[in-house]
Amino acid sequence: MSNNEESEEKSQTETTDSRILHKHIHISKWMCVLFSIVVIVLVISIMVIIISVVGKQNEKLSKLSLAALETREPSLDVTHTVAEKSVYLSWNQYGSTVIKGMQFKGIDIDDDGSIYFADAGNDRVIRQRMNATRSEIVAGGNGFGNRANQLNSPTDVVVDKKKNSLIICDKKNQRVMRWSLQNATEQRIIISNINCNGLAIDQDGSIYVSDNDQAVVKRWNDGENIGEVVAGGNRVGDALDQLDQPSYVFVDHHYSVYVSDTNNNRVMKWAKNGKAGIVVAGGNAQGDNIGQLFLAKGVVVDHLGNVYVADSLNDRVVCWSEKTQESMIVVGGYGKGSDSHLLNGLDDIAFDREGNLYVVDIGNRRIQKFDRED
Repeated sequence: MSNNEESEEKSQTETTDSRILHKHIHISKWMCVLFSIVVIVLVISIMVIIISVVGKQNEKLSKLSLAALETREPSLDVTHTVAEKSVYLSWNQYGSTVIKGMQFKGIDIDDDGSIYFADAGNDRVIRQRMNATRSEIVAGGNGFGNRANQLNSPTDVVVDKKKNSLIICDKKNQRVMRWSLQNATEQRIIISNINCNGLAIDQDGSIYVSDNDQAVVKRWNDGENIGEVVAGGNRVGDALDQLDQPSYVFVDHHYSVYVSDTNNNRVMKWAKNGKAGIVVAGGNAQGDNIGQLFLAKGVVVDHLGNVYVADSLNDRVVCWSEKTQESMIVVGGYGKGSDSHLLNGLDDIAFDREGNLYVVDIGNRRIQKFDRED
């Protein structure tokens, strides 16, 4: 074979190889493009699936959140004028003085916003109407004594709305009085021979009274002369069926009795016909930690079972959740003092129909109002 023929054959071979290589490269490019398209489609499909799932979960969460918010909408417990579901509310930490200069004890608030409180030092019960510039005597005020128109160191008062009268714990006379709001001269003894300290009334008109001497809470049904033990009554002690210096009392719609077991630094709940109580606040020894109380006094319970307590010597009001066993400070807790955000020894507490909190600040001889914040 000549050199020309060899050169021509070699050239043809190289051309063929080049075409084959070009074809392979072309095919590889298309395969890469196709692979990239497949990958992109898969990625987009996965993202669409993820977005769809997350969207459904968010929709469910939104519905749950809406339901939760709906359950937090505040309403009012008309029976005892306390904001229901108020555990989700907060109060302005700076209070305003409603009235001052007296030896305040128990307090109650009527549906019209009138505040009734026992003025133990002056042997009388005072009413402060909403927006009124002056308070008025509605019971007692005739010097201390044991006549029908006299009181001697009253410690608590509750409004009987059905009978338009006041129920008064006339402590040093060891009796409970009914005093008409229509006729100030119409009063009578309804319970005798009892070292009463705190009072409550249920929706049926039955009256509950704490008795320090017997370490007991008793209930008197309307028209009955003999009281029935509903809490304590097993001598002084700290067992679950005992009390030590019971003070203020609250009764819920289920007839469960809540009592401030003062010397045991706790609040006890006794179910209807219960033989023993359960601790719903405090009970962790005396102290100032968030889970402790130092002389429990006034007590109010909302319909969720949240217990509001006047933590007397810790100078604060605390709220305990019976369901979660958690507690929080509502107002006070900044130390003793007379500034608007400070308290100095608490006695009783109450809420009005708007959910505003009233605190008997005995060390400062005043009643402080803490406005509810939405």
